[in-house]
Amino acid sequence: MIQVEARFVEKAKIRASALKARRGLTPDEVRRKNAAIFAALQTLPLVVSAQTILCYVSSKDNEVDTQRLLTWLLELDRSVLVPIALANRALEWSRLLSLEDLTRGRFDILEPRPDRRRIEVPPPDAVVIVPGVAFRPDGYRIGYGAGYFDRFLSNHRGPRIGLAFDVQVTESFQPDADDIPVDFVVTESRVFQRRPPE
Repeated sequence: MIQVEARFVEKAKIRASALKARRGLTPDEVRRKNAAIFAALQTLPLVVSAQTILCYVSSKDNEVDTQRLLTWLLELDRSVLVPIALANRALEWSRLLSLEDLTRGRFDILEPRPDRRRIEVPPPDAVVIVPGVAFRPDGYRIGYGAGYFDRFLSNHRGPRIGLAFDVQVTESFQPDADDIPVDFVVTESRVFQRRPPE
């Protein structure tokens, strides 16, 4: 019990530190870093070949921008599903046709307006773009703490891609046994790829 509480405190401190670093980036830094991440995603084979992509909508705290990515995917006529946070801490997914479908929802996160929701069950092999507050180079992540994406990822077998700025990448936390890593972490300077277990 003490060990679990210590892990909780450790992750809370890293979450606070990473959020502070991300929020502290200047608008110019954010613009340049987002442009580099978007350019990397445009050449990542998993993204280029995907017919369906599940993707969070960047909304707050200087999150890595996904709105430019969503616009690009829609222009390519890809199937794009974005999450809706439910009261039971689960996610459901809605087909996005335009950024104009979006409004502020739970936790002040952009999600489809009630009259623009087109709920779909995600294909089991769909690529999912995962948010995070802090990431390890091997793909383990710390989110905001509510566990929405952790629950979804525990049952989703498609490729997982985390987006982060370099200031969010750290090796200073230990994952829990039920943490689900992403397969790639894309930052403005490099792409970390998780090695499969030997």
